Amino acid sequence: MSFRRNLIIVVGHGLRSDALSDAEVWPVHTPNLDQLCQKSLRLIGTAASPADPQSVMSLITGLHARQHGITTPARFQSLNREFAGFPALLKDSGYHLVGVGNLTPLIEQLDVAIPVADLSVTDPSQCAYLNTAVQHGCLETVLNQRKQRAMHGPFTTEQQAIEPDHDIDHFISDQAQRALENMPSDRPWALMVFYSGPGNNLPAPRMYDDLAEVDHLGSDFVPANFSQINQLAELDYPRVALQRLTRKKIGKIRQDYLGRVSLIDHGIGRMLKTLKTRADHHRTWSVITSDRGCLLGEQGLVGNRSFLAPALEVPVIITPPTPARPRSADDMVSTVDIATTIASLAGCDLPENMPGRSLLPLIMGDDLPEPFTGLISEFAKRLLLETERYKVVFDTEHRQAMGLFDLLNDPNETQNLLSSPVSTNLLDALRWRLADTLMPLSAVSV
Repeated sequence: MSFRRNLIIVVGHGLRSDALSDAEVWPVHTPNLDQLCQKSLRLIGTAASPADPQSVMSLITGLHARQHGITTPARFQSLNREFAGFPALLKDSGYHLVGVGNLTPLIEQLDVAIPVADLSVTDPSQCAYLNTAVQHGCLETVLNQRKQRAMHGPFTTEQQAIEPDHDIDHFISDQAQRALENMPSDRPWALMVFYSGPGNNLPAPRMYDDLAEVDHLGSDFVPANFSQINQLAELDYPRVALQRLTRKKIGKIRQDYLGRVSLIDHGIGRMLKTLKTRADHHRTWSVITSDRGCLLGEQGLVGNRSFLAPALEVPVIITPPTPARPRSADDMVSTVDIATTIASLAGCDLPENMPGRSLLPLIMGDDLPEPFTGLISEFAKRLLLETERYKVVFDTEHRQAMGLFDLLNDPNETQNLLSSPVSTNLLDALRWRLADTLMPLSAVSV
């Protein structure tokens, strides 16, 4: 038992894959995440759902939305424990489980929990972070930030900056570091860290709030084409808010987002430094990913309820204790593969209902053994199929295609091919691919 793998599992909220500086898209560096990428497996995963809370539930349970049927966090409590995802599998295998952050979906499985409540909570007695804010004398400022966020989303310019030590994600990093120091040495353990950001629409704290120039960050912004908007997204914010967007406003939204990414990167660095001091670091693996991505002005949109790549694509970083040859595989993977991979790392017996594939063969440089038919993602009445080249979006209520994109010739997804001469035959072929992808998914009672 003492020689089984330990696990550090870090989950961001709304962390886009291209937010890491190894993607060379943004002018902000993430040195600690980049360091992991240089000695591990670096993948780009497709979120099984870009809508909250389905996205995090799919990641935890290893099930698609149509399988777990969860639309609110409270419904998770009614799930049969057989389908409670990788935390239950680890628990049944003898792991000591510690969680830090927003733990609502998995708290019943944890031996030790440091819960941080949802941002809608304002009562310090219900949240360890808010209770600490009282002690630091900054509760009023924190609550004002949350009030601004609830009223204006990321669009407000009236931001009250706080010190990094008082920020919610810094608090989560601090508690995770302390938990790591106190992990047992006589049994396998897993530390699960669920960050609040970077996609929580909170302003970046001081020192992280001006890492890049606003004008530069918003220079490529193009206003939304509202005649095409229904094909691209279900709006998270009123149209009037999007109509008022400017390059400067988008630059500020991106600046705040990247500042929060940098803050989380710093926290991950602290955890890695603490891990090195432990005697069992040589058998500790880390998995870093996110529940979903988010839109930061792409095609004039802000939010996450979309199948555009920035809302779907998340980082997947699997790092062994001994540095491996860096590998950035092009395999198409889903966030439902994360639960299966974590369970495989721990040597758990996998339930038959989990559709995800273990990604461990990719670390060895091998191919995934299962035949690939396509990736699906869904929310509300929208269903996406993504293949090696094409992306097609269906309206499941009316059973009609809403969008068809050629990712090879149009990687930014600006040209909808539904009205093109090739669409009919292409859609027929993609419907067959969708059927092959959906058929193995068995229904789960909740």
